[in-house]
Amino acid sequence: MKPSDFLVDDPAPQRVLITSREELRDAVAIALRVTERLVRVLHRDLAVFDLASVDATEALSRVLLGHRGARVRMLVDDPAWLDTRAARLRMLQQRFPHALELRVASSDDPVGDDAHVLGDDHVALQVRPAPTARGDLWVRNKPHAQPLIAAFDRRWDAGVHNLAVFPLGLG
Repeated sequence: MKPSDFLVDDPAPQRVLITSREELRDAVAIALRVTERLVRVLHRDLAVFDLASVDATEALSRVLLGHRGARVRMLVDDPAWLDTRAARLRMLQQRFPHALELRVASSDDPVGDDAHVLGDDHVALQVRPAPTARGDLWVRNKPHAQPLIAAFDRRWDAGVHNLAVFPLGLG
């Protein structure tokens, strides 16, 4: 199944294979569309998921506005991309400073080559390191998502404090 074949209203677990950057962009959109309350994103610098695009920031905003307890948590090894190439995402963080959290992983348990977008407790998008995008998206599949969520939460708890809403004290 390709991202274009995804059935949003189908309650059955679905798996979508990702073989290109375009399919990855579609898979991120699907993952965010079916997530209601909690988005977890894990990547060395988040660049691969293009979360600073208009579509991605609108989808994240929809999640955050959809429920007062909604959260977006993003964990990186290197925050440079966030500070230099993710203006829309940082603006979204300014709009939702209580709900959009950006954190640097502990040097004892770095993100490394892991790349995931996790939604609620049943969505898991995994990208493997390769010259082109390779991975899969599982939707409505708790058994597949749970180990990835547990690993994310472990790293999140070990990570350093959240990145400031206004970098370098500017505001």
